[in-house]
Amino acid sequence: MANDAYYNEIRQQIAGAVSQGKSPEDVAWAVIEASASVIDGATGSCIAGVVAGGLQTLTDTIKHNQGSGLTPNPWFVFNGHDEAESPYTRKYLRNRGRKAIAGGLFAMAGAGASTVTQADVAGIMQHGNAVGSTSAHLVKLYNMSKSYKQSKTLSGWFDLLIKMKSVKAGVRGTQLVGSSIPVTGVSIATGIAAAAGKLGIKLHYTNTCLITAADLHWRAYQEQAISGGLLGKTGKVGPASNMIYELFTRRGVTRVFGKYDVDKLIKEPAGWMAISDKLLLI
Repeated sequence: MANDAYYNEIRQQIAGAVSQGKSPEDVAWAVIEASASVIDGATGSCIAGVVAGGLQTLTDTIKHNQGSGLTPNPWFVFNGHDEAESPYTRKYLRNRGRKAIAGGLFAMAGAGASTVTQADVAGIMQHGNAVGSTSAHLVKLYNMSKSYKQSKTLSGWFDLLIKMKSVKAGVRGTQLVGSSIPVTGVSIATGIAAAAGKLGIKLHYTNTCLITAADLHWRAYQEQAISGGLLGKTGKVGPASNMIYELFTRRGVTRVFGKYDVDKLIKEPAGWMAISDKLLLI
């Protein structure tokens, strides 16, 4: 694997932080915040904050190296599934161009420098009024998540993503990557959201896309492990797998470029990076 040194170092640091008593949720946010800062930095946008609490070395390693290497999904590391290589993810990111990862998001955001620091999440536009075809795609993913009782957390993340896109639609000249919503205003039944509030992390579009991707990726991996990897054959193995399949489905004129190998992305430890890229573009 190219850049083995970085990949091995970062997964050892992730595992080491937990073995030294750091909570998995805190470590996951360190990975997410550092990764978000790499993406935001590549677009010249706002830079994500730093997670405190003895995780500075971890965040610095990601910030200094992620542009040339792959970072494993922290949940894969926590559960001992991080040793496999991720060649298909590497190919996807290489084809996209690392600096273009947030390209669609940045183009949509506009050139304004103002930020939304507070937002009434409950009052921002109804889901059915989300703007544009990409938002309609996001709403479809949200509705898919709502159709499964066991995917309450995923529906919460997609609900938040839709509302954040609505912030951009409702505030003229606002850069979406800089728009933040206090975690206290978010109703997501998961320890990872609670950890963000404890750490004082503000959720903005970049880090919310990344945490959603990591969560979605890990859940899909578990579904595949339980079902024996039936996604490519049936497409009905679970909500997370089906949402990723939908996310990477090409329609219209883009169908001529062929299909993505969704199974590979789900199985690869770094596959969450490709998934987050897709979320940032919708």
